[in-house]
Amino acid sequence: MILIILFALALGILLGVFDLIPCFFTPYLDTLLTVMLCMLMFVIGVDMSQNKTVAAEIKRMGIKIVLLPLFIAAGSIVGALCISCVTNVAPTYAMAIGAGFGWYTLSGVMLTSLVGADIGTMALLSNVFREVLAFMLVPVVVKYLGKISAIAPGGATSMDTTLPVVVKYAGSEMSVIAFISGIVLSLLVMVLVPLFAGL
Repeated sequence: MILIILFALALGILLGVFDLIPCFFTPYLDTLLTVMLCMLMFVIGVDMSQNKTVAAEIKRMGIKIVLLPLFIAAGSIVGALCISCVTNVAPTYAMAIGAGFGWYTLSGVMLTSLVGADIGTMALLSNVFREVLAFMLVPVVVKYLGKISAIAPGGATSMDTTLPVVVKYAGSEMSVIAFISGIVLSLLVMVLVPLFAGL
């Protein structure tokens, strides 16, 4: 599955770079993406409803279901802060970039308007790379660190784009937990990115 996803991504990039996408098609890319994402969420919802262990898993986890995204957020921000020590990026901007949690469309735009195009571009690229790396890392993370750890690499994207990979390798019982984690992290992006950028 990972190879298929990476092939599809590479094919899309190549078609775009070599201008092989028909001009009439490009204005509808956002709409197509939204429709496909809704279809994906529908299929995952059906899969979740068929799994009778989901409710039991949520009950078993209790407060940990909220603590998980908070730990993911803390790890992302501390990691970004450590990276700032070996780059020329100011610590506050590095933390703002890390607080994107994989949501490249929002964090990139926010930091471009708040700080400038250079930091906005860094946010866009680092969060895109996080999402791409999540597709490759989730199987390895599940194998060596356990099912619950599969939610961390994708960050905020664990509620949508990386959710199918989490479900495939960690099981459908992780789908609700991943979805809740993604929602919490997405809400935190809107608060933490401007907060760190303004320090």
